[in-house]
Amino acid sequence: MFRVLALVLLTSAAGFAAEPGPNDNWYLAVGHGGQRMLSRDGKNWEKHTSWGEPKHDQNDLNVACNFKGTFFAGGGYSRGRLTGTRDGERWSDSLIPDSSPIFGLEIMGDTLYAIDLRGKVFKTADGERWQVVAYAEMPTKTHWIRGTAQGNGLIVGSGDFGPAIVFDPKTEKITVTQMDGQVDKNPGPKRVAFGNGIFVVGGQGGLLAVTKDGKTWDNNKVNAERGDIKCVEFIGKEFLVTTTKGTLRSADGLTWKPVSETVPSQVRLVNGQLYGYGSPAKFSRSADGIKWEAMPNEKEFQAKAYAYGPLAGGLPPGGPVLEAKKAIK
Repeated sequence: MFRVLALVLLTSAAGFAAEPGPNDNWYLAVGHGGQRMLSRDGKNWEKHTSWGEPKHDQNDLNVACNFKGTFFAGGGYSRGRLTGTRDGERWSDSLIPDSSPIFGLEIMGDTLYAIDLRGKVFKTADGERWQVVAYAEMPTKTHWIRGTAQGNGLIVGSGDFGPAIVFDPKTEKITVTQMDGQVDKNPGPKRVAFGNGIFVVGGQGGLLAVTKDGKTWDNNKVNAERGDIKCVEFIGKEFLVTTTKGTLRSADGLTWKPVSETVPSQVRLVNGQLYGYGSPAKFSRSADGIKWEAMPNEKEFQAKAYAYGPLAGGLPPGGPVLEAKKAIK
């Protein structure tokens, strides 16, 4: 087991606050450049901070979660980068040793799991001490994971060239399935979702495969008429899928119906609200996935991934850090 080390020193000390209450919940949105912004109501954003201009480098942030009163955001480029805050002002800046970029943060019970690009799984009980628990045996070195989802006691990930990894926390074993027809890189940040007791995995050539246990799959075949899948998300009662040719909905992942309304190419469900974006600095919100309202974004920050939950207060996880950088202009 090893401890994530902070990179810089704190300029002022602070103690831990009392347990967060019901009115202490925040929304977090993150994106490239280390961009982070928070909101009380999910519409008006504040506490902007970043590491640099949005581009594909070590400042990438791909995923976010709230774990025990702390917001975590993961990403990186050459190695897995992790940042966290307990007060929304000060953020740690750490690396998870022996990791590639982080593309999954999943909370199961009292444990936070991080899944990296190469399908390696790490776990922590406190957000500071991380342990490697599983390695995925990928078909090739370029079969990479770009997103994860959890359900039925499992974590499922999918990504470039179509690997579907299934991690079982009880056995700490990974099963890898090569999905049908996935011959190109075709990267996408949201290729898997869980809802109604099933996982749906999307990919190149209209692939929309379904599984309950990660071992037995239905519809593991391409359907070129759909176009390449851009995003798969469960929106409360059904799945919403965006493709290069349109938008689809399904309750069971097997029968898909076209959607006539215009939907953002990337959609995320956060605390009962849908958030969408189609290009950097342009994002919107919807209650039903049909009617979308533009979101204020005066600093033109990205909103690639989201989290919702309380801030416990006190020092960030992983050790002392500097005050958060001011947002880029």
